[in-house]
Amino acid sequence: MKLSIALILVLSLCICACGSKNYSGELKDAQEKITVGVLYFDLSSNNKNLEPYRTGLTDMFTVKLVELLPEFNVVERAKLDKIMSEFELSETGALDPQTIQKLGRLLGAQTLYLGHIVSATNDSMCIGGKLVRVETGLSLAASQEYCAINDKDVFKTVDKVSKLLATRIRANYKELAADSLYYKGLTMEENGDKDKAINYYQRALQYSPKHEYSQQALKRLKS
Repeated sequence: MKLSIALILVLSLCICACGSKNYSGELKDAQEKITVGVLYFDLSSNNKNLEPYRTGLTDMFTVKLVELLPEFNVVERAKLDKIMSEFELSETGALDPQTIQKLGRLLGAQTLYLGHIVSATNDSMCIGGKLVRVETGLSLAASQEYCAINDKDVFKTVDKVSKLLATRIRANYKELAADSLYYKGLTMEENGDKDKAINYYQRALQYSPKHEYSQQALKRLKS
């Protein structure tokens, strides 16, 4: 495999420097800003030379989404490392909806990108992935594979896929904002603060009036 591993490693260091910033945007209340996470890429090849790309591609997508989504938060690499270590997860390709939900909540993310390297030749590889809504486990963007990615194509491919992800995230932002508020309400409810829980559920419904989880929670608390 002759892709630029050195460049991947440089970007892995760069992500630590640029991090994840809070920006002003459509969601003016910081509590209602959407957070996006990119998990380690799953590797289905026995080629050990591809191992750096599992985290390297994660960093590349993270950097690009920070650039493309200034109004949202993007999970920092350090936080991702910590949570993945706690879960003792080395592969992410077969995560069930419950695990995705737990991971997303611990990361503070409402949507996660689960990428994978599906095959490789001596001088190219294929990557694919799906964008998942944390609270439901449902895909917001269908899995798509991009093949024949070589030294010259990798950055262009990351740019292309990241733009598609950004478009889908913005298209679903109201539902994701409602998810964020719903989880905050659920936390308040678990802590015994009924009034704050109700407030969060009501705010969630302002973003998405048909948000089923918040509707059910309010019905439960007001019954």
